[in-house]
Amino acid sequence: MAIHRIMLPVGLRDATRRAVVWDDEAGTVEGDHRAVPLMQRVLDDPERPVEFGTAGFVWDLHDPGHRPDEFLVLLYVAHWPILEEPLRSTLPPVFDGVSTPPGEKAEVLTDEHGNPL
Repeated sequence: MAIHRIMLPVGLRDATRRAVVWDDEAGTVEGDHRAVPLMQRVLDDPERPVEFGTAGFVWDLHDPGHRPDEFLVLLYVAHWPILEEPLRSTLPPVFDGVSTPPGEKAEVLTDEHGNPL
């Protein structure tokens, strides 16, 4: 168990990297990446499992503060290319050989024009 510093791009069009600092022993996350407040809310949520995801996919997270596979879901939602190279190889060794747990397809809600909400 350790503290892991992950430099995550801000967005798909902005390669500027910001820090996500995950303490897998304490089950906390800090940093200056814009996704950190959302990650903190998930880790602090007393309900377990926490249903978390994106348009089209959801996961039931039981202990994302301590489990690398579940924390990887948080990173994926923050910046999905993190699971692909070349970004995947920038992750700390705690994620070596780790995959996200299976998610479930979720209904994507759309407006009257078919655009995702």
